[in-house]
Amino acid sequence: MRHFFFSLAVFTTLLISCIRNDKVTAIKDYNEFLNGNAVVAEMKKTNQEINFWQDRLNKDTGSYVNMLELARFQFILFKLTGSIGALREGDSLLKRSSAKLNDTDPEILFSLSQNSITQHQFRQAQYYNKAAVKQDGDLYTIRLLQFDTWMELGRYGDAYLSLESLEDKSAFDYLIRKAKWEDHKGNLEGAIELMEQAFEKVKDKKRSLFCWALSNLADMYGHAGRVEESYKAYLDVLQKDPSNLYCLKGIAWIAFAHDNNTAEASRILQYILSQTGIPDLKLMLAEIAEIESKQEESKQWINEFITEVTKPVYGDMYNKYLVNIWAEDKQDQHKALALAKQELSNRFTPETCDW
Repeated sequence: MRHFFFSLAVFTTLLISCIRNDKVTAIKDYNEFLNGNAVVAEMKKTNQEINFWQDRLNKDTGSYVNMLELARFQFILFKLTGSIGALREGDSLLKRSSAKLNDTDPEILFSLSQNSITQHQFRQAQYYNKAAVKQDGDLYTIRLLQFDTWMELGRYGDAYLSLESLEDKSAFDYLIRKAKWEDHKGNLEGAIELMEQAFEKVKDKKRSLFCWALSNLADMYGHAGRVEESYKAYLDVLQKDPSNLYCLKGIAWIAFAHDNNTAEASRILQYILSQTGIPDLKLMLAEIAEIESKQEESKQWINEFITEVTKPVYGDMYNKYLVNIWAEDKQDQHKALALAKQELSNRFTPETCDW
């Protein structure tokens, strides 16, 4: 089975570290975050907000303000639990609120663009960007979203021109996208330096920005083989936000790929799965089972993943995983090829060409 989470080069780097037996993870560092209390507390607060705004919307069904607030908390619920239903409900509410204003509000169009990217509807995101331009939306935000969308569509020259048209080259929004650009070019160390600069700008501000920037840095440190720094960054995020399941997933990967501790990696992932519905966790559990020579268990996890993500509600969100899985089975290679061609028509990028 392919390694779905890190590139083979990164995986090899981590395995070399394993051979040296320099373990990084320690149960005492993160065990307190596996009790579910923080996630339950955040879910309770979010659901209270959802109920509040839903009640207001029920009393005033035409209020686009209530729709927007309800959508916002549905997206928070999606980030917290991985609920695809929450993501789709938030998207529906955004579209309804935009329709109430005849699609003339640039801020709503910006949100629709970002949400389209989350759902891998990249051409739809481009449509909303163009609509925002027609409505004289904030040019700075339009340039940022154009960069995000064009990078996904493989229009790298346009993405670069959009990014470099921004005047403030020290702003957080510029730095994180410049980091993505440098990573795209293969300059990982340069990307890390830029992300570190971005983190410095927000580390004393909102918790959400602190956690987002540092968790991204943790990923990049891992890609660069700087595993101890990656691990520490994940822990620092968890100290700030104990409900951050994404960072627990990162620690699980380090326990598996670096420390060769499959039992502990599996324990962490099983805990995350008890709190969230993110399907790709099952692929990581399948990979662990395969390493442990539990072939039937590995197949079971893969089949559960396929059954979940091929539901229409997911759209194209997990196509890259399906292509990789189906390509390795002769009986399913025709499905892999058809899906790869579909992705190629959706976005012409080196990755889709490779598929």
